[in-house]
Amino acid sequence: MDLYVANAMLTMVATAVLIPVAMLPILGHTVRYYGRLRGWPMLAALGLMGSAIALAVFTILPLPDSADLACTTPVSWQLDPGASLRQIFDSYEGQGGRATATSFTFLQFAANVALFMPFGFFLHQASRWPGLAVVAVGASASMLIELSQGTGFFGVFPCPYRMFDVDDILANTGGALLGLIVSYIAIGLFPFTRPPREPDLAAPGRVRRAVAVIADLGLALAAVTLVEGGQAVLDALADGYDVTVPVAMPTRVDTWVTVVAVGLLGLGVPLLRRDRATLGQAVMNVAPVSVDRPTTPPPVWAVLVRAVLRWAPWAISPTLAGPLALMIELAVSFVRADRRSLTGLATLTRTRSVPAIRADRYTATADTTVMDPLE
Repeated sequence: MDLYVANAMLTMVATAVLIPVAMLPILGHTVRYYGRLRGWPMLAALGLMGSAIALAVFTILPLPDSADLACTTPVSWQLDPGASLRQIFDSYEGQGGRATATSFTFLQFAANVALFMPFGFFLHQASRWPGLAVVAVGASASMLIELSQGTGFFGVFPCPYRMFDVDDILANTGGALLGLIVSYIAIGLFPFTRPPREPDLAAPGRVRRAVAVIADLGLALAAVTLVEGGQAVLDALADGYDVTVPVAMPTRVDTWVTVVAVGLLGLGVPLLRRDRATLGQAVMNVAPVSVDRPTTPPPVWAVLVRAVLRWAPWAISPTLAGPLALMIELAVSFVRADRRSLTGLATLTRTRSVPAIRADRYTATADTTVMDPLE
């Protein structure tokens, strides 16, 4: 595999894995804000994920030709704020509105604005953050995109193949602002965009629990990708980024990397946490409890059994045993009326929302409090 194909694969895989992982904190905030993950909150979260992936695709594509890796054509950064707007105004004065509207500079600027409008809209709908925070996140995402373009995807490629343009940041930030404005308008006009917040005391649904598992898998995949991809980049650096030298990109993920990643996320993290939750469960604001003690975290043996049943198959065979174990888990949860999975049955646990656990603990504490007879 030559360097061009290796870099292209690394860039695509890293983007496909890291973008959804980066959205997990916002997804967790959505669950905590609305107290659920269904209806419009879930659609807003999916829209945010889709718009973020779209931004990533436009960031890395089109990939450079193999000839560009020789770095024969220098790519400079455009650091003059407003240069694109001045070109548009000059074109309007010299050629008129029709010619300006079809010019490359105008279309590029308009596309950069339009590209960030869905991101700003869904970010506000999903998070309900203050407007300034939404615009700040849009500007930060744009800066990250421009830096990735101006640095050859942070050094994955030996030289930049697209230009860092400060005007793109201004246009993207403006697009996020417009998306925010549209979000405020939608909230005022359409009742479905302002669903009531719930106390989150009901049993978590299958979708929410499945997202928690998928989040754990995404985190493990991100860790494996970073390790394996980093090794490929180091190998390429050792070869001096010579396009004639084959790059030893791994044809499969090393077993030890998978075991370590799955072990840390599936076993290490729950053992360190008081509630025995995985990171994915923590994002979804749920935690496991013993069946007979609905406010008590499961014992250590239950965490070990869960790691063997749910996570060990992914370390043994990420392409066969892991997906098969996940399908069995989902099948059991859909068959049973109480929504418990095979792992829950084996470990004598069930999954509850964190607010429900806290509410029951508070009630139990209040019921057992001895009142002063003089009061």
